[in-house]
Amino acid sequence: MTKGLHLKIRDKSAWEDRSKAWASTMSKGLSQDDTLNQILISEAGIKPGQKILDIASGSGNPAVSAAVLMNGEGTITLTDLSEGMLKNAKDRANTLNIKNMRYCTADMNRLPFPNDEFDLASCRFGIMFPENKIKAALEAKRVLKPGGKIVYMVWDEYDKNPPFFVPRRAVANFFKEDEPPIPPRHSMSQPGTLRLLLEDSGFERILEKEVGYNNEIYDLDAYITNGLKRSHAEKIADLSVSQFLKLKESLYDAWAPYTKDGITFVPNRARIVVGFKPLLP
Repeated sequence: MTKGLHLKIRDKSAWEDRSKAWASTMSKGLSQDDTLNQILISEAGIKPGQKILDIASGSGNPAVSAAVLMNGEGTITLTDLSEGMLKNAKDRANTLNIKNMRYCTADMNRLPFPNDEFDLASCRFGIMFPENKIKAALEAKRVLKPGGKIVYMVWDEYDKNPPFFVPRRAVANFFKEDEPPIPPRHSMSQPGTLRLLLEDSGFERILEKEVGYNNEIYDLDAYITNGLKRSHAEKIADLSVSQFLKLKESLYDAWAPYTKDGITFVPNRARIVVGFKPLLP
């Protein structure tokens, strides 16, 4: 387990609150940065005609990108604890005129689907949050057809991911506070953790690997502003305009080591694991 990890798990109401911030900052169609979605889609082997379950879909990643690839052939069912998050995903799908997406408010530990229902299941940055991760993986296996595939993606270690530690440290310094404990999004970051989860859940032919890229940010002001709205809404709510600008200036300074010729290169590092439900019980 990551040293110093903060294990407070977000409940449904917390995710509903977060969905409001995402609604005001998210892309209205395809994701502005689709790289991790495309990595997951490639590793999953998603193709037209499949019956897919996307677990903890949030605002629709990778489901929207997968549905575009499927071009109306097959179905992709999105689940999430938050109705607000699923509404965000539905709004994106409507913008792109996607017709083959279905929506279901559901806990990944209690999926409301029959056994052997889906060809493939995906979960992008969701398995880190439930306290009983084995139960969540067993539920995913239950609803997969024999031979069906599961693909999980989680964030790599906190200190490998500047999108998280750079703004959190800058915001803490601005408010003269200690940096908060490492959040639960990094609870599956250690190599082998994902593989062990799938092994313990009875999956086979398991492959785990690290993936990453540098996100090129051309509008750093929008990147900083959206990040503050999404992750620090309570802290910025009572700031005056001048205080908010000073906070943004501190974030510009924090991102300076990653910026060259007006472009900010932000490393993103994740881990991905693929496994298969056995053909025989």
